[in-house]
Formats: sequence, structure tokens, C-alpha cells
Amino acid sequence: VEILDVEESRDLGIGVWATGRVVVSSRVIGYDVRRNSDGLYLGMVPLSMPVRQLETVGTWWTMKEAVILDCGVERSDIPGALHGAEHASIGILPLFATCDRWDLGGLSTAGHSQTGEPTVFVHDALHGGSRCARRGFDASLQWIEATLSVIANCNCSSGCPRCIQSPKCGNNNDPLSKDGARRVLLQLREAMKAAH
Repeated sequence: VEILDVEESRDLGIGVWATGRVVVSSRVIGYDVRRNSDGLYLGMVPLSMPVRQLETVGTWWTMKEAVILDCGVERSDIPGALHGAEHASIGILPLFATCDRWDLGGLSTAGHSQTGEPTVFVHDALHGGSRCARRGFDASLQWIEATLSVIANCNCSSGCPRCIQSPKCGNNNDPLSKDGARRVLLQLREAMKAAH
């Protein structure tokens, strides 16, 4: 995800909460082959496809790596913590925007080239944008509190489709860290409360 322009941003002290125009680039690299009779995985067939680009609207937040480490997330768990927070926030955004989770996409990275920090993006999955991700920016604290509540109140031990797993994840829901996502979202919530 490349940030084209920032429409609005808020300094949270521990990072930034922002919204604006983004370009999402993706490329299909192959497909899985499974046996029909029992679903046994037989391997992947590689493909050489062109990169597709989607110019749309996104909302994103950054968090300093030191803050993530200070809240008890191991450096090796940062990608899974951010990925879990991304999935959960995409799953909850339809409570604040008139959309379905399939109308949204996202990216989480332990180091984004433009922000220079761990970053989570949630973006519209429609060319030009539907502004649903923007509604997440506007709902900010309520959206993050609802996302945190889903994770904290789920009885699973390490993540499930009800909290941090996504049915549309391009990385097969790997890596994911439920505890890490909870810790990161707690920090984000407290920073948002202090900034309001």
C-alpha cells in the first residue's frame, strides 16, 4: 500500500492516526491444488501475472516499535500482532460504515517504507473508494474499542474466525497473535483517549 496523500491525521504521541488516498498493488503468484476426494493439499501452481493497482481511500495508524515492545509484545510477534489487529478491525468496521467486510481490504507491516514505523492499513476495496475506511477514521475511538472488545471477549485461546482470523486473508491467516493484537490495541485505545 502506497500513501498518495493524507487528508487528515492526528498525532497520538505513540504514532499517527490518518486517512487519505492510497494505491493498493497486488499480484496473483499462483493457486493451490487439492485432491477432490479428501481435500489433501497437492501443491501450488505458480503463475506469472501482472501487478494490479487499485487507487482508493484508506485509514491507517502507526505505532512506534518501542511502544509495542514496552507493552509486552516480542519483536518476533509484532507482525502477527499487527495482522490480528488489522483483521479484527476490518471485521468490526461494518458496524460503523454501511458495508460488508468484503468491501474492505487491509495491510499490516512491521515497517512501512513511507511511515517508517509499524503500520496497519484498512482500505476500501473499490476503485476510487467508497469512503467506508474514512468512516472508520471518523469513528476512531469507538471503532478501536469495539475491535478490542471482540478480541478480549472471545473465548478462543489463540485466535479464531470470530476474532482475528479472516476468510479473505491472502496470507492464509499467518502470522497471527491474538494476545499481541490485544496488547497493541490497548495501547492504541489509551493513546486515542489521551488525544481526544
